[in-house]
Amino acid sequence: LAIYRGQLNKTPVVLGSATPSLESLNNAKNTRYHYLQLKERATGAQKPALHIIDVRNKPLTQGLSKALIQQTKKHLANGKQILFFLNRRGYAPILMCQGCGWSAQCRHCNLPMTLHLKKHKLICHHCEYAYYQPRTCPNCQAEALTPIGLGTERLEQTLKSLFPSTDILRIDRDSVQKKHQLEQMLNKIHQGGAQILLGTQMLAKGHHFPNVTMVGILNMDHGFFSSDFRAMERMGQLITQVAGRAGREKHPGEVFIQTLQPDNPLLLTLIKKKYADFSEQLLK
Repeated sequence: LAIYRGQLNKTPVVLGSATPSLESLNNAKNTRYHYLQLKERATGAQKPALHIIDVRNKPLTQGLSKALIQQTKKHLANGKQILFFLNRRGYAPILMCQGCGWSAQCRHCNLPMTLHLKKHKLICHHCEYAYYQPRTCPNCQAEALTPIGLGTERLEQTLKSLFPSTDILRIDRDSVQKKHQLEQMLNKIHQGGAQILLGTQMLAKGHHFPNVTMVGILNMDHGFFSSDFRAMERMGQLITQVAGRAGREKHPGEVFIQTLQPDNPLLLTLIKKKYADFSEQLLK
């Protein structure tokens, strides 16, 4: 829309992004757009080191690997802040009956309903249809309903049990609902009032957290298997954006990505090189 508006008004349009879309990159390479590359971070800091944590056949504590927990302890001991990124709010993305295999599906979208434990509700994240969490299975009346998968609410519960004396702050659409609430939370982070931050893409873009030296990225593998043809592109953009929250000042940053696909060539390109090489590979 901005580009069309620029054409109508014969006005220059500037598109700025650390992770441009494939269309914009293609237009730049075909000289439809002028292409300016910024080679350094805005603060002049070094780029964070990206590491893969292979979780194949490894025991996980509610989605957290032993290696990630150890790294968290190390950065906490150094008095730094840590950011956990999980792009899935709620407690668990699936509620299933162990007795008959029933799972909660949205009657409008025919997609899984997400369990929100504090609200005691099942909510469809596509159309917002919701109803209270049943105590027994609607299909077989068994009391064997089990939450499956990991959401930010469940991750917060796990982190509180692992680090009981640590101040933990969750930022997602469920925890930020009132006016000025996000601003208050961000002020608390800047003042060093929270050691562990966790959230969805609300935390991923545009924020400057000087004391964050470690980022843990959980459950990004769905980008490899999604039927959405843009899934890989979006996954690469999110990883790059979240990684950019670490080590933005004088302290170097580290980023740890848990994955079941440690040998994926696109993921390896993103980690060992940069987003430009990743997007070039995707374009081909």
